[in-house]
Amino acid sequence: MTPAKRAMLFLLYNLLFPLLLLLYLPFYAVHILRRGGLTRDFWERFGLFPREVKARLRALKAPVWVHAVSVGECVEAVSFIRRWRERSPKEEFVLTCGTSTGFATARRGLPPEVPCLYCPMDCWWMVRHAVRLIHPRLLAILEVEIWPNLIRQTRASGAKVVMVNGRLSDRSSRGYARWGFFFRPLFRAYHLLCVQTPDDQARLERVMGKDDRIHVVGTVKFDQVAAGNGAKVEDALQKAFGSAPHPLFCVGSTHPGEESLVCGAFAKLLPAQPQWRMALVPRHAERAQEVAALLDSLHLPWQAIAPVPGNPPQAPDGEARVLLVNTTGQLMAYYQAAELCYVGKSLAGQTGGHNIIEPAIFGKAILYGRHMENFREVDHLFRQAQAAQPVEEDELFAPTLQALMENPQRRQDLGQRAKALVEKHRGAIDRTLDLLDSLP
Repeated sequence: MTPAKRAMLFLLYNLLFPLLLLLYLPFYAVHILRRGGLTRDFWERFGLFPREVKARLRALKAPVWVHAVSVGECVEAVSFIRRWRERSPKEEFVLTCGTSTGFATARRGLPPEVPCLYCPMDCWWMVRHAVRLIHPRLLAILEVEIWPNLIRQTRASGAKVVMVNGRLSDRSSRGYARWGFFFRPLFRAYHLLCVQTPDDQARLERVMGKDDRIHVVGTVKFDQVAAGNGAKVEDALQKAFGSAPHPLFCVGSTHPGEESLVCGAFAKLLPAQPQWRMALVPRHAERAQEVAALLDSLHLPWQAIAPVPGNPPQAPDGEARVLLVNTTGQLMAYYQAAELCYVGKSLAGQTGGHNIIEPAIFGKAILYGRHMENFREVDHLFRQAQAAQPVEEDELFAPTLQALMENPQRRQDLGQRAKALVEKHRGAIDRTLDLLDSLP
């Protein structure tokens, strides 16, 4: 494709994107309202930054702009920034996020001197305003987020653009390759592309061809900072379950259908395992009302961190069996407090998986389902090291959970192997930073 045709293509994108955004805006506003993201910060998504934010950004001198989208990428971004600051204390940073849950997670984990903002929508004038305001020397995009204006305008400003912790599915790779006339120039606009595995490199090369800017560095997820607000977690656990010690089963990042499977199994096992308690952390806190109704139907006494509209808690202080964590940004702390963890989006009709490395950092015994399409390499490593307990079918969940509840030595062995695996595979952030240091 000639440069003139490519320019026309991006012009068409810049004409159509605002129109599509206007059509989508009512649905987006409802979504944000449900997520609790309709705050003063909401307008940053449209490039409208408060005066104090503008002043703070203008005071920075050629910072590194790190962009992440949802919770997982924001957790990675916090670890990435913290490690980079250890290596280069004088470096300045800005982190932008794409979702309200990611924004809340990032703000909790970032040092206070690092600004955290919402990234504007990919309308050219919104992005241009943000680029001129931040004036970065480098833009680091976590995983694979292809926003044409963000990439092209940042590069046009003279800043370097790099991919950090890149991961492509087969489906995404085929899609990008099919529409290569549009996506190939965007991938080639990067100065450096750091991907997790050789398979990710092959999928990226399917789109842009062989390129010496692509480097396999491993996954940043193994370098995640193990941080959480433990004191508040202990207070919430004691309020719900009482002061007597109880082994805790943490169920993290669940989606519809999984709560029915996991809580149903827990309810059946509880008479034989009365000492156990559960911390239930749905992926999306706005589903708390739905999950609370499920707990009621299973006759599981519960409390919640925040009030659940229309569903008063069914247990007085100290007598709950389930703590419903309907807030964001605390999952890691509950993993840390648990003896046994289930990581969601991997059973009961859900696919893709979530990050099983998070509880492994704390040396916890881990249960997860077989649908780990977004974490295939991680799944392979844990299976190979026998460092977690995968569950191949829904009907096997209850007996697998029962076996682990009854066997503390098995839980200890799994936790030790999980932590050893994490330590073995750390270093992707440093390998990425070494490559960044070598950029001209």
